[in-house]
Amino acid sequence: MGEQLHGKGLGMRRSTSIVVAAALVCVVLVARSSAAAETCFLDPILHELICEDDGDIGTTPTTTPPDELIYLYTTTRAPVGDCYYWSSRPGGLDSSDPANDSLIIDIVLRLPTCPDVPPIDVEAEAWSIFRSWDLDPPAPTMQPSAAGITGLPSFLSTPTPPTINHSEVLPDGRTLRVRAEVSLLDVRWGDGTSQSFEPDDALPYPTGQVSHLYTIKTCDAEYRNTHPSGGLCHPSLTAYPIRATFVWAGSYDAGSGWTDLGTLNRTVTMAYDVNEARGVNVG
Repeated sequence: MGEQLHGKGLGMRRSTSIVVAAALVCVVLVARSSAAAETCFLDPILHELICEDDGDIGTTPTTTPPDELIYLYTTTRAPVGDCYYWSSRPGGLDSSDPANDSLIIDIVLRLPTCPDVPPIDVEAEAWSIFRSWDLDPPAPTMQPSAAGITGLPSFLSTPTPPTINHSEVLPDGRTLRVRAEVSLLDVRWGDGTSQSFEPDDALPYPTGQVSHLYTIKTCDAEYRNTHPSGGLCHPSLTAYPIRATFVWAGSYDAGSGWTDLGTLNRTVTMAYDVNEARGVNVG
């Protein structure tokens, strides 16, 4: 034989996982049906078990994996039901460990091999999961709440949603993990200016860092057109349309580390009135 086996009961040291698994299957076949096969050996070229029975030679196909696929997994897959497959992904029964020999032998003799599955576009699957989530937009509140004051900062605060995590086993046996987290808060203040903030900075006054100073008050049309101070109002706005956007960042991992998917935006708009505080001489 082209490869050597060193016997020690069922716990054999192997030169390759292919030879040992095949040889162990052969040992069990002989033990269970000694009358049907007296000796078996592995054909190193055909990778088949050759068994002699009273002078007759027959072959039994092996169910051993290529060298790099040393982990045995069981699963349920249509149309065969419970089945097994070999993988290079750690976590299954390691066929290079002699302690797993009896379990591996039992599985490969008892269950069918899992049918092949079509190639999986992991990134497309991860995107499908990411897009399916109901991602929260901001829920902003302003301080001062009733109306802003020109020349003084107005503060925007909003809670940051927790990170969303998902895990599932793909048809090929890999575990796919997908997550989404708010990476940025974008604010358009309605007066032509916009800013980006860390989501955790959107706290209430006085600790919050998301603030803006308005310089022109907003007024309704009647005040703008008839009041002596109407000329100090914004020429068209009765309130500033503040647009707050959470930028959700998605990523996935299928065993090779986390990979960025991209971002999805969730936006909410609120109207914010801004008044003017003017000093009056009462002396």
